[in-house]
Amino acid sequence: MKNKNFWIRYITISLCIIGLANTHKTVAQDDSPKVIIEYIAHASFKISYHGTTLLLDPYTDKVWLGYNFPKDITADAIFSTHPHYDHDGGLFLGKTPYWKDKIPLYQDPGSYTLGDFKITGIKGKHCDPYGKEFGQKNTIWKIEVNGLTITHLGDNGPLTQENYDALGKTDILLTPIDSKYHILKKEELDVVLETIQPTIIIPMHYRIPDLETDIDKPEDLGGIDPWLEEKTNVTRLPSNRYTIDTTMFNKSTQIVVFKHASTVTH
Repeated sequence: MKNKNFWIRYITISLCIIGLANTHKTVAQDDSPKVIIEYIAHASFKISYHGTTLLLDPYTDKVWLGYNFPKDITADAIFSTHPHYDHDGGLFLGKTPYWKDKIPLYQDPGSYTLGDFKITGIKGKHCDPYGKEFGQKNTIWKIEVNGLTITHLGDNGPLTQENYDALGKTDILLTPIDSKYHILKKEELDVVLETIQPTIIIPMHYRIPDLETDIDKPEDLGGIDPWLEEKTNVTRLPSNRYTIDTTMFNKSTQIVVFKHASTVTH
């Protein structure tokens, strides 16, 4: 009987040790670095991972858009798709954003490494008929981090086969979408989404009515809600921050819509 009790106690203690080990393993996985995307407004985002932060397409205050860019945003680098005021902080217009000469700025095609991020600038072309004052330059940013590929299209027009080849597989696509199809026309947008087939679509570059005033509002830009009406795979976030959930990657393509940052004011 004593021998039997010994083995019962031995098995019980062993199972507890295994359980604790598994619990420790789960906690370690939960504490591992996560890729975080934060929406500022318009086409501007922050992407953070493991202590490094990228800022994409900061806009200037109250030019076309009826709202200001927050002055407390910090980053390790800024990546701008093109020299329009709503994507470069107004530099091309001769304005001086608060981050000028304080945060490194990248605008040209090429390969860059920042922390765990690998960033590739792909030469594109701004949609017609805009941007001719700077040669319709538009750099598509392909951002690779933690096994994910995130693509920011900027104001690119229809993509070429060379663009698609350079992009390869995109997990998360930040793309201009609005009900007036100000950048990509409906048929052009359909082709882009069907060809890239991202796991997650994040719309950008649409009107945000609660940030507009009667005087300052981009009349030729549409909202996002009409485009979303016939979509069933939409997730509306309760905030401007999204920690990438890779379990969504096992589903069909999802559309994720952010709130704008609370620090954006008109």
